[in-house]
Amino acid sequence: MNLKKTLFCVLLLSTVFSATGQNTADTIEVRKVFGTVFRYKGKNQTPKQLLDLMAPIPEAYKEMEIARSNNTTSAILGFIGGAMVGWPLGTAIGGGDPNWALAGIGAGIIVLSIPFSSAYTRHAKKAAALYNGTQRHSGLDGPGLDIGMTSNGLGLRLSY
Repeated sequence: MNLKKTLFCVLLLSTVFSATGQNTADTIEVRKVFGTVFRYKGKNQTPKQLLDLMAPIPEAYKEMEIARSNNTTSAILGFIGGAMVGWPLGTAIGGGDPNWALAGIGAGIIVLSIPFSSAYTRHAKKAAALYNGTQRHSGLDGPGLDIGMTSNGLGLRLSY
């Protein structure tokens, strides 16, 4: 009989804790992979998607606009520099006479894109932190079950 009560209590507590564990705010997760990846609800987000997500929060939106602008500039410079390096390399591989000055200029443009990429990451992380801070403290977590003191003693209570 005592084993049944213990088993029942463990089952009840595990159900309660899993119910509250699933009740988290929708936050933006920042992961460092080969670069920085932003995830929301388990899906990778583009800068445009992050910007749309942050529209209701002016401070986060402003930071994300700056981040997106830096990302666009970095991508354009990186593409141009990559093409300028790739063309002479392709020519050299094909047996032609490559223009190494063009490759040098392209490498310089690639180096020029690095600060813009870093600025994107910095501003996007700041925007995500602003967004996450607002989500946690805005009451958007929804209701949850807690174990705590009630008017009749220790019990389950619904919290908002």
